[in-house]
Amino acid sequence: SAASTTSNDTAAATQSLTENFDNFLLMLTTQLQHQDPLSPTDATEFTNQLVQFSQLEQQISQTDKVEDLIALQQAAESIGAVNYLGKTVEVESDLTLLEDGSATFSYDMPAGAVNASIAVLDSTGRVVRTFSGETATGRQDAVWDGMDSQGVLQPDGVYTVVVSAVNADDVPFDTIPIFFTGTADAVWQSEGQTFVTVGPVEIPLDRILSVKPAESTPTA
Repeated sequence: SAASTTSNDTAAATQSLTENFDNFLLMLTTQLQHQDPLSPTDATEFTNQLVQFSQLEQQISQTDKVEDLIALQQAAESIGAVNYLGKTVEVESDLTLLEDGSATFSYDMPAGAVNASIAVLDSTGRVVRTFSGETATGRQDAVWDGMDSQGVLQPDGVYTVVVSAVNADDVPFDTIPIFFTGTADAVWQSEGQTFVTVGPVEIPLDRILSVKPAESTPTA
């Protein structure tokens, strides 16, 4: 993750600066101990060395502050993500979650499509079902009933969706965006990155497109 990489780079930079700082301090004190009393170090040169010493010290201090800011940002992300719990989140993803014989997803169909096909793949990449999709321009909602091509109900879990379409000249469109929605039920953090989960689907916080209240079930 980007946050993890930044943290690692910061730690490496801090170690390097600290080593340089220690080496510089050792060299400076050794120089002062062994200088010729009758020919001391030139004042201008000594001043420049002290300036370098101060700059190294400031860089180390600033690096420590950057680490503190990164930690605060990560903590703020986790706290903010807790507000997503129990709400419906949307992310651009080709995954869909089959639960109780139903999996819902949506896709954004480009203009000019005359034929669309939807394929559902299991975790091994095997195509379990294909069916026709809507060709109208814009966002389209789709539902898979969990049945394979032989009419056998598939086990609940995460599946992959592939939507393809061609135009009037039978030229296929590029990748068609697919969107996954579900109710957030957990928030966790790994290597500096915050995730929101919908069942077994893990969604990086920075990939969530929208958050809205979960649809309530009408009462009789």
